[in-house]
Amino acid sequence: MNFQEAKELNDLLFTFFGIFHEKFLSRYRRYYECYPMLKKNHVKIISVLYQHKHLIPTEIGKLLDIERGSLTALIDQLEEMGLVKRCNDPMDRRKSLISLTPAGRCEMNKIMDNYIRNLSVFFQDADPGELKQFTASLRFAVEFMKKLRVD
Repeated sequence: MNFQEAKELNDLLFTFFGIFHEKFLSRYRRYYECYPMLKKNHVKIISVLYQHKHLIPTEIGKLLDIERGSLTALIDQLEEMGLVKRCNDPMDRRKSLISLTPAGRCEMNKIMDNYIRNLSVFFQDADPGELKQFTASLRFAVEFMKKLRVD
């Protein structure tokens, strides 16, 4: 990839992140009203755990770019709220696995259902052909990014 192509890709990614944050993430956070004590990073942690059965803190930190010390405090707080739990990793006793509690998963299911309903309303006036193309493009982007190696 030459410099100009890399610059365009960089510009597109940062533009996408900004628009995604403005139009989607800010709306998504509204559905956490039942937990007013949740901070942005709490929401990020339980959202990523919703997509995985369990993760070790190091994996969560890498996925969300959260420092280890901050992450430990955030997980402690989520545990106190009853949304996540720690378990020993059966493969390595030095590690702990973080997962949503049944109550945490139930809350996330409610939040996601509300968010999906809101998303349907948000896109109701979109051109069906463009929406189909947008969905296909996102599917491609996600699959492509999963293939990229990260060092």
